[in-house]
Amino acid sequence: MYNIKFMGKYKNESQILTGNLPKQAIQYNEPSKLTDIFLMGTLISLPMIIILFALVFVKIEIWNIQFKNINVPNLLMSTITACILSLVLLVIHEFLHALAYPKNHIKEIWFKPNELAAFVYCNGQVSKGKFIWISLCPNIILGFIPYALWILGIFDFNFFMRNSPFLYRMEMNSILFS
Repeated sequence: MYNIKFMGKYKNESQILTGNLPKQAIQYNEPSKLTDIFLMGTLISLPMIIILFALVFVKIEIWNIQFKNINVPNLLMSTITACILSLVLLVIHEFLHALAYPKNHIKEIWFKPNELAAFVYCNGQVSKGKFIWISLCPNIILGFIPYALWILGIFDFNFFMRNSPFLYRMEMNSILFS
């Protein structure tokens, strides 16, 4: 129905579908290596990341959160959990990119394990506005909306961390056996 195919391990460009652009199309000028594409994305995202960190410090200041009140073991467990979840969310992130393309286009999800990377490839035509939405969709759904809810105090991830029996057992084991 949505024409999404999980293609497995990406090795080289010959695996990817090719298509023809219409004459009036403007092709996106992208680097030739996947690593350079990810680096470019990181550099483009850097100003936004700095702003988001600044908002965290604003929240700390407004809510008068004292650093001495921060639970370090909980923070450590949250960080470890976030690292593990980021690998799971990578698949969901790419799936959201694929869903944002028009239904009738064939979308391929590829993985590049040596770079801990994944990407969606589609050879269908999309407008500039649609391309911008395809690019931003997972970041808005998985990043900006939960972040905004947390900044506003509506959603507290720490509540779920504190009330998770699995994470509680892991934390207790680290305290007992350290």
